[in-house]
Amino acid sequence: MNMRLLKTAAAAMIAALILAAPAQAARIKDIVSVSGMRQNQLIGYGLMVGLKNTGDKASKSPFTAQTLIAMLKRLGTTVDVTQLSGPQVGTSQTRYLRDLKTENAAAVMVTASLPPFAKPGQKLDISVSSLGDAKSLEGGTLLLTPLKAANGETYAVAQGTLAVTRKPSKKTDRAEAIPTQGIIPNGAIVEKEVPTEFASKSQFTLLLDKPDFATASAIVAAVNQKFGDNAARGLDAGTVELNVPAEQAASPFGFISEVEQIAVKSDMPAKVVLDEKSGTVIIGDHVEVNNVAISFADITLRIRKDQLPAGKEPVSVIRSNANINELIAALNAMGVSPQDLVAIFRALHASGALNAELEVL
Repeated sequence: MNMRLLKTAAAAMIAALILAAPAQAARIKDIVSVSGMRQNQLIGYGLMVGLKNTGDKASKSPFTAQTLIAMLKRLGTTVDVTQLSGPQVGTSQTRYLRDLKTENAAAVMVTASLPPFAKPGQKLDISVSSLGDAKSLEGGTLLLTPLKAANGETYAVAQGTLAVTRKPSKKTDRAEAIPTQGIIPNGAIVEKEVPTEFASKSQFTLLLDKPDFATASAIVAAVNQKFGDNAARGLDAGTVELNVPAEQAASPFGFISEVEQIAVKSDMPAKVVLDEKSGTVIIGDHVEVNNVAISFADITLRIRKDQLPAGKEPVSVIRSNANINELIAALNAMGVSPQDLVAIFRALHASGALNAELEVL
């Protein structure tokens, strides 16, 4: 392997490999959520109009025509489907619905997340997706659409002009549009709040985003150190119970605010994440490798306690139970490409030499 190829491979690996930083202190608010104080998902069915003949065809999406007629009737307009369909082609209303021209309208599903403590009058971003066979929603206007929760009650109403979703293109440097979905910033207005009993509560439950006994114990210890021995207790790896101190019973808001700002060390299990498409490897802390010999293409890497005598074979030796940084350094120096690195880590995990959870994207 020549020096130029070695440098190229090393540069590629540096670009593709992301080593997770050692565990550091994080605020409690960044690794937990408070039970009962969560977002609520909202959904609605609506009509997008003002499209440039890129909407639903009545013959393939009859519900769009039916929605359009129903909406016009609610607005006080008398609708005769025989007039909407042009030349008379039959006597059945179903036949007339098939022949309606609705390409300037499209049926859509509207979704939004209602944050905790949202009050009437606040605005929400909404997502809009085509339900029928529309080619594009770009430039369309969403008509007034009620947004309901799982209990069937309306908590917000949506309306506005759509901005289509865009994603990075694999072929060009420009973003590629997804014409059948988009967002409307501040497109919904909250009409009803979700009732809570926050101000009268004397006990709260913290839910860890990633359950872990060590992290839960760290949270309990940190909270009790600040507020006293009875302020917190762990229920399991993902749940910590908080008791509001008597002196702060009149203002649990201040207690929760202080708890959220406490810094604790989040201890997560050893994990390696591989993205085979891009060759990216993300390695968490505490990842180690046991005794193993790696033979790949024209390279050989052995992990063992004792050193081997130098020979003609290009062999690199690092100690047993080596930190993953040492393994990466050795593979990097030997010119392993990012894609080859993915294959090596999969083999290490299969052999049992990788002391970590492996996730392949």
